Amino acid sequence: MSTGVPPSEWLVAHRGWPDRYPENSLEGVRAVLEAGARFVEFDVQITADQRPVVIHDNDLTRLTGRSQRVTSMTLAQLEGIPVATRPGEQAQVPTLEAMLDLVGEYPDVTAFVELKRQSIWRHGRRLAVEVVMQRLRQAPCPIVFLSFKWRAVRLAQQMGAPATGWAFRPWTPLSRMLASRLKPNYLFIRADRVPAGPRPFWPGPWQWVIYRVADLDVARDLRSRGADLIEVDDLPGLMERS
Repeated sequence: MSTGVPPSEWLVAHRGWPDRYPENSLEGVRAVLEAGARFVEFDVQITADQRPVVIHDNDLTRLTGRSQRVTSMTLAQLEGIPVATRPGEQAQVPTLEAMLDLVGEYPDVTAFVELKRQSIWRHGRRLAVEVVMQRLRQAPCPIVFLSFKWRAVRLAQQMGAPATGWAFRPWTPLSRMLASRLKPNYLFIRADRVPAGPRPFWPGPWQWVIYRVADLDVARDLRSRGADLIEVDDLPGLMERS
């Protein structure tokens, strides 16, 4: 793997720029896009009236101090509640349509759209995947349907998703077998779950995306060992230090 490839070609902005803006906000995503991000990743929950919105937590306690659940609220109810992940900064929860429209303003940027498992549990796998896929089919940018639930990824493939990603937790022979059957375009794994060794990554028709990385040297080491993309919270800062 070439060491001369600039970080902008392999860094993924995790939830926008959560080191500077509320996570998953339009403001944070626009900031990383302006900084030159080529890949962004954000989370999707589905409201009670089946509207996909860009937010990580189903339980709003961490983000708002209110013990309410996104999957039990309508979009109108959610729109009246600002969220904050940093002191003194608030943002509205964007719809998936609004976020995709924003990304579409920047040519050649790919969006990883993660359907959260709480929405799958609340609405059922087929409905949850179809609600997201309805928006992704109309996306003005390259998109990747992403989930930790491999059956949801398989269903998205059957529904015509142009690209898919599977995020998995245990690095086990079972996970490798499921990956081989699923054949997603991307495999996501947390950095501290990657085994030691010079070439730990399974070969296959996928690209590897490693998340929970904060240091550029660690990112480059993972790249030298076979990782393709590295997901980070401070993409602009790491690009400046490169």
